[in-house]
Amino acid sequence: MKPNKLIKMKILLLTLILLASCDAPRTDRKVAAGSTSPSLFNPYMGTSTSGNTSSGTTTGGTTTGGSTGSVVIPADASACSWSMDGASGFQSQSAHLDPNGEDTPSEGAYTICQSSSNPSDVYIQTKSPQSIEQICLIPTYHTGSNSVYVGEPRCLNTSSNTTLYKVNLIKNRVGFTSYPITGVMMMKDKAYDYGAPFYQKILSPDAYIFCSQWLAQYGDPSYCVAFQAGGHYVYHQF
Repeated sequence: MKPNKLIKMKILLLTLILLASCDAPRTDRKVAAGSTSPSLFNPYMGTSTSGNTSSGTTTGGTTTGGSTGSVVIPADASACSWSMDGASGFQSQSAHLDPNGEDTPSEGAYTICQSSSNPSDVYIQTKSPQSIEQICLIPTYHTGSNSVYVGEPRCLNTSSNTTLYKVNLIKNRVGFTSYPITGVMMMKDKAYDYGAPFYQKILSPDAYIFCSQWLAQYGDPSYCVAFQAGGHYVYHQF
């Protein structure tokens, strides 16, 4: 391996270790400042498949579940399409939420809906229970082809497919607290192998935030290109 590549890998590993050591628990994570640099995750990359955009309704992080076994629809989420039986009627689908290899979009069906009364509150229901790895939701803002994350990841297990889970998204990225939440990056709290320039296995939320901060600070999209190529996420706009 070339010396400069080895040095770069060591710097990245040290940076990720420092980020992790400063992080709070996943459900109470803080994020660093950034800029409104153009994002690679624009709203027209695809439709409801892993690594692509899904249009529809909401997502979040501090959680409250509905009644398992019966679907309770809150008044502020009644405009969205929910499954009454946990098997059909979902609004969107993504192979990323398929627990059996991330291959079948229909097994990753879900509805995510932004509250009509509080844009920071979102509700999520998934066809396939996500009880091994948590699902993390990162609030975003977009305008045209530009998008930025505006707050920390909020993560939860969706262990029942007949429960609507309420999550409160937090806008705490310095310089972005006044931006409205117009979408979310949704991904499993799971480590994947990412290619150059990562060259290692990293938790998806950490890889996304690192690439976004690197792009904002240095104008270098290479880490976000590697994250995007992995396809282990769903970009959902409300």
